[in-house]
Formats: sequence, structure tokens, C-alpha cells
Amino acid sequence: MKFTYCKVAGYRDMRLEAPRVSGMLRAMLRRPTWEGVIISPDAELGPDGQGQYPRLNISWYPGFGYELQCLELTGNDHFVVTSKKLSPPEVYVELGGQGQELWPRELFVPYEVAERAVLFLLANENRDPSLKWVANGAFARKAVRERRRKQGGQ
Repeated sequence: MKFTYCKVAGYRDMRLEAPRVSGMLRAMLRRPTWEGVIISPDAELGPDGQGQYPRLNISWYPGFGYELQCLELTGNDHFVVTSKKLSPPEVYVELGGQGQELWPRELFVPYEVAERAVLFLLANENRDPSLKWVANGAFARKAVRERRRKQGGQ
């Protein structure tokens, strides 16, 4: 299967192959936190939604790392983590501009983990089972009522 990616705020899909992964991840370091990347199959959509999954959403949070969420055809989605033991929520996250929450620090991974997750997805069309993952909804979060100043000087 072939994959494409686009910036969340972008208008065009770009073909993604293994040699371009490093450049894509490093380019994210120079963009605003909210401007993430969506990696999805370059396939015709089936009537059951098949062909649009797995999808990997990636965001960059200065001072914390990459946040990667893998959405699957089954309706399950998981976040890659640095540890299955999660700390209390402390990292400020904006959810598509619609809400603000605090998430555990372990949901933000270093470049090497992000690169490994993306390369495995491209080669195997699913998430890397050798990485640590936590299901969406299986970690503590805290809603933030007021817009907070983001950590990391942003």
C-alpha cells in the first residue's frame, strides 16, 4: 500500500516513502505546535471505510516531543507512549482548537520513537507491536477551562 501525508492545515497530499520520513519529522520542529501531520493510505475508499486506515496523526510539542495517534479500521485508536506507567496529566494539549486538556507526559515521544512508528506503518500497514501503545480513553486527562499559556515557552 502507498501512503500520503498532509499538514493538518494543508491543502494537498504528498506521497510519503521511507526516505522522506526523517525530513517530514524534522520539518515539524519548525512549525507551530497545532500544525500536525496526517499520514493515510493512498487508496480508493471502500464502502465500509476500508482503504482510509490505518491513519497516523502526528503533532509536535516543543519541550515534550511528538504525539502519535494511530486510528484503525476497527474504530480503535492508540497513542504510542514512552512507558505504560503514566504520570498525572500535565502537558497542555489543544484538541483541534475545540478544547484544551492536560495529558500525561509519556504520550510525547522522542524523534527516534516517532520515526520508528512511521517507518513500521509504511512497511507493514499497521502499528508497530514492539512499541508501547495505550488506547485512547485509557489514560487520565484533565480538562482546562481557560486557555492556558503553553509549556515550553510557547
